[in-house]
Amino acid sequence: MKSQARILIVDDDPIAIHLLYAALEETGEIYFATGGQQALAMLSLHPADLVLLDAQMPVMDGFTTCAAIHRDYPEVPVIFITAASDLTSEIRALEAGAVDFISKPISPPVVRARVSAHLKLKEQSDQLRTLVTRDPLTGIANRRFLDERTMSEWQRAQRSGAPLSMLFIDIDDFKAYNDRYGHVQGDSCLIQVAQVIDRSANRAGDLAARYGGEEFAVLLPASTPTQAAIVAEKICEAVRLLAIPHDRSRANRVVTISIGVAGGVPVFAGKEEMESADTVAAATDEGFRAARDLFDRADRALYAAKSSGRNCVRVDPNSVKADD
Repeated sequence: MKSQARILIVDDDPIAIHLLYAALEETGEIYFATGGQQALAMLSLHPADLVLLDAQMPVMDGFTTCAAIHRDYPEVPVIFITAASDLTSEIRALEAGAVDFISKPISPPVVRARVSAHLKLKEQSDQLRTLVTRDPLTGIANRRFLDERTMSEWQRAQRSGAPLSMLFIDIDDFKAYNDRYGHVQGDSCLIQVAQVIDRSANRAGDLAARYGGEEFAVLLPASTPTQAAIVAEKICEAVRLLAIPHDRSRANRVVTISIGVAGGVPVFAGKEEMESADTVAAATDEGFRAARDLFDRADRALYAAKSSGRNCVRVDPNSVKADD
C-alpha cells in the first residue's frame, strides 16, 4: 500500500469528519469536503486514492455525488459511511458505483481495515493500468490512454462549460536524426523530449502522451487556446535548451519541435440530464467525434507550423476565433 495515500472525506457533519480523521490519520494524507459540489471541485484539483462519503447531505446527496465521481473518476473507489443503514440505501450506494458500505456509528478498527483493503486493491489496479496505458520507451502515457482521456475530458468540459485544449507535437526532421546518429541515440532523444513535455503538463488533469513515433500530444483541461499556446512556446524553448546536436535539421543545429494548438469550449448538443441508454450512447458518440475533431484541428495546426519552417508554434484559426 502507498504510504501517502490520499483520502477524501465528504460529510457535512464536523464531528463525523473528526472521528474519521482520528481513525485514519496514520493511514495517509486526509483532506475533507462538506458537500458534494465541493468534493467534485477538490477532486479536479487534488486527485484522491479513496473517497469516504456520507449519504445524507444537503443540496447534493451522497448518491448523486457518488454517481458523479464514478462517472468522472472511475478509478477512485468510494466507500459510503452513513447513518442510512437500511438495505435500500445500501443498494442505491452500490448502484451509484460505491465499492463498500459502512453504517454509523463507526468502529475505527473496521473502518481502518476496510479502507486499507480498498487502498491495496486500488494500488494493484493502478499498477495494472500503468502497464496498459504507458508508453514502454518514454514512460509517459500512450495513445490509447490519450484517446480515452480526451473523450472523457471533452464530455466533462461540456458539462462544466470549461475550455479544453490540445497540443500536437512533432520532433523536427527526426528521420534525418536517426539516419545520422543511429536508433540508440534516437531513443535517447525521444526520452529526453518526452521528459520535457511531461514536466510541462504539471497541473492536475494535464496529460502528456506519446502519440506514435516522434509525435507527442498534451491534453490541457481548463485551458484556452491562448493559454495552451503559452505552454507550447515554453515547451519549444525547453527542448531547444536540451541542446541535443542535430546537424541535419532544417530548422536549427540542435533538436527542435513544432507544435500545433487547438481548443475551445465544448458545446453539449444533448440533454443536460442523460436518462436513457440511447441518450448516453449518443452523447458518447458525440464525445468521440468531438475528441477526434480536436485531434484533427491540432494536427492541421502542426502542419502549419511545419510549413512555416518548423521550430515554432501555430494555433488553429478556428480555435483563435473561439478564444476571442
